[in-house]
Amino acid sequence: MTAKTDGAATAGDEPLNGRAAAVSLRELGVVVDGKELLRDVSIEIPANQITLLVGPSGAGKSVLLRLLGGLVDPHDPVIRQTGQIVMHGDRGAATDEETSPQDHGATRRVGIVFQNFALFDQWSPLDNVRFAIDHRADPSSPPEQSAEGWLDELGVPVDTPVAVLSGGQKQRLAIARTLAADPAVILYDEPTSGLDAATGGRVADLIRRTQRNHERTAIVVTHDYSTLLPIADRLLVLDPQAKTLRQVDPKDWPQVADSIRPLAQPAGKSTDEQADDLGSARRGRRPGQRGWLETLDRRLTRLGRGALGLLSPDGMPRQAIRLHWVGKFFWHYLHTVGGPSAIFYLAAAGALVGFTATYFSIQFLPYRLYTKPLLLEDLLAAIGFALYRILTPVLATILVAARCGAAVAADVGVKRYGAQLEAMRTLGISPPVYVMLPILAAFLLGTPLLTAVAFQVARFVSLLAFTGLHPELGPYFWHPHFHEAIGRQGAGIADGWWVTGWFDPGWRWVLLKTVLCGIGVGAISYWLGSRPQRSATDVSHAITATVLWSTLWVLVVHFAISLVEFRTP
Repeated sequence: MTAKTDGAATAGDEPLNGRAAAVSLRELGVVVDGKELLRDVSIEIPANQITLLVGPSGAGKSVLLRLLGGLVDPHDPVIRQTGQIVMHGDRGAATDEETSPQDHGATRRVGIVFQNFALFDQWSPLDNVRFAIDHRADPSSPPEQSAEGWLDELGVPVDTPVAVLSGGQKQRLAIARTLAADPAVILYDEPTSGLDAATGGRVADLIRRTQRNHERTAIVVTHDYSTLLPIADRLLVLDPQAKTLRQVDPKDWPQVADSIRPLAQPAGKSTDEQADDLGSARRGRRPGQRGWLETLDRRLTRLGRGALGLLSPDGMPRQAIRLHWVGKFFWHYLHTVGGPSAIFYLAAAGALVGFTATYFSIQFLPYRLYTKPLLLEDLLAAIGFALYRILTPVLATILVAARCGAAVAADVGVKRYGAQLEAMRTLGISPPVYVMLPILAAFLLGTPLLTAVAFQVARFVSLLAFTGLHPELGPYFWHPHFHEAIGRQGAGIADGWWVTGWFDPGWRWVLLKTVLCGIGVGAISYWLGSRPQRSATDVSHAITATVLWSTLWVLVVHFAISLVEFRTP
């Protein structure tokens, strides 16, 4: 089975569960931001062997790994591919069926062990592996072994939080999760990077043992020749001068380091860095920048294909959605948006606005000795109306945008920086479906509820403030006048505590504003957090931008709706 000319490695028509696959590059050409990386490369990577892919730093090894893994968008304006990347079984496929890069995840012939592991640290190691098993290539066939079995084989603690695992344990967990997804080819991205010689040797032994025990084709992208050469069956060198991949004879392996010429970068940019710059230099902009209309068009197109385009052209699902895991993501983001800290945060804001609106309006009323007896009832009605329809919704949604929007953008940004979103794509999962939709749902539910919490606290504090100022009048005077403009006038104190305000048309406006604010903040958080993040500084910038744009969105929503909500008849 072959890939389209702009595609990634794709599946053959034979089931490959429990067996390796060969990879053929046929007249492959790759251009990165106008610079040619490979030209008409045709080479065979045999099945069930370990192939090392080496080359000078910045030559584009990571770009090639992303192409082999199906992680390059076929519409990407920076990385262009011609030719074919073909995958077939040990004995070769009798026929080849064309498959688009988007369908690569459904058959999922390739798994990737990322350099930074790309583990879901909000889950346990057991859930990380279960997630891969539930999204394996052929869910109809039984898994090779259970999640517990994979962890036991690779020596990973079952219940230890991922965040506190050692580097070696995370490496083994990443391998276990990749194997559990049942790929025929495993790509290793710099598996010994940052490790000492002893630990690197153990990782190399683990790769060899895994390849032998589970009969997978392994392609290792590395610059660590000395550690990984002893386990290699074949060695390929990416030669940026000749723009080709050349196979090195085993007798020449000891001299491979001397034969690799450092890559000259006159512009100070490596090929991989140029790919990360998203073609900005070609369009005369700073790296990472592009016109906002162009960005909007491309982002909406991607989201449309990911979130709405769940069917392939023949109408068959690419990868069945596992509602259980979507629910886990939703619960994670609901806790992020509306967890105990957010409730306390909004309750404190409600207490502040309830006290200031009541105390200062009454205590500093002009000529209050004369005006208070005449205006107190109307003043309470105005305070209640302002808190319910204006002050609390505006303050609550701004705080949700600032606090919750920043928290979600940080979470998504870390997932993007840590390659977790790309790890999901290797499992045939659409990040917009598993991440963006739960985020929107969490904000859709959490924003109105947090606003309601803020109002109820503001309401209670307003009662306390009024009672403290006028103990002789007490709550029975406060209650009907405070709710005069926002709900049932005759409701009792206990009865009106939760139901007041839901029987007049105003609640619809409040709900509309909070829902629109929540959905917008969720979309902005995902949008900015999921952009390419090359460093922790980029994640920080995404958080800052989220606070700015989400609070601006909230203010625009309140202003626009107020023009209709409070229009004069």
